[in-house]
Amino acid sequence: MANSNEEKEVIFKKCPVCKKGEVAKITSKSFFGLLSSNSILCSNCKAKFSLQAEKEEEKVFKLDLSESEMKNAYEGQSLKVSEWEKGTSDLDVCIQNKKLPNLKVVGLKTILSDDEKTHWYSGARAMEERMVRDVQFSSVGGHGFRVGQSRGESHGELKSIDSGSLLLTNKRLIFNGDLKHFEYPLNKITSVEEWKDAVEIASGNRQKCQVYVLDEPHKWAVYIKIAISLFSKGSGKSQTKINITNDIVSDTEKHSLKDDIAKTRESLEKMKEALLKIQEKKNKSKK
Repeated sequence: MANSNEEKEVIFKKCPVCKKGEVAKITSKSFFGLLSSNSILCSNCKAKFSLQAEKEEEKVFKLDLSESEMKNAYEGQSLKVSEWEKGTSDLDVCIQNKKLPNLKVVGLKTILSDDEKTHWYSGARAMEERMVRDVQFSSVGGHGFRVGQSRGESHGELKSIDSGSLLLTNKRLIFNGDLKHFEYPLNKITSVEEWKDAVEIASGNRQKCQVYVLDEPHKWAVYIKIAISLFSKGSGKSQTKINITNDIVSDTEKHSLKDDIAKTRESLEKMKEALLKIQEKKNKSKK
């Protein structure tokens, strides 16, 4: 029970971890009325929850069991309130039932067929490998002029080619950007690779793979694989409806390129290092 210097806001009437205690946000105040602490804690098992950025207009909390003796499969993960209350994530429900959520997208620009349903959607940044040539000069003259012959070595490098949105339906995976438009029929996708902050898509009707930087790449990879599996089994035209989420997002909300820079810098540097190592090996083999 909160004392006179504390304000209490109940988050979960029954703790998602121990199923016994109450999870509440306790805001403590100092003598002068200033906030001194702000914690979200279970009254029984001491499980901690921290508020994260909202998803699909729903509050999201991250679980911390560092000071609790309890164990939970979702420790360290961020789930929506509805997911904590039912005790499982939307993703796990999809995996267990081998079904996909049916998504309502407001203002969708992509024209869908009568029997085509939308399953997942988010902003994305498209990247593609492009060849880059490094030019080197053999020597430099005494006055600072470059003399001699130049040599060029080429290597592959991921380049951002457009920013837009990625849409998964029961028939296609569609990227709709400001300048580019890519469409992948599910039966043409040959591989789906998950990265730390992106997914790579390879298709039989395209020479190059495309990489899409987006939020929740693991969820995207799983959903695409489930969609391919359902389509290959003849479920591309009809699927038993499963109400997992009631998500409403807008196709006009473009993914900000600036927001992605900090998130992708680390993975891009690692990819560049790997490509340089491959090029070095090729150069050594030529010598």
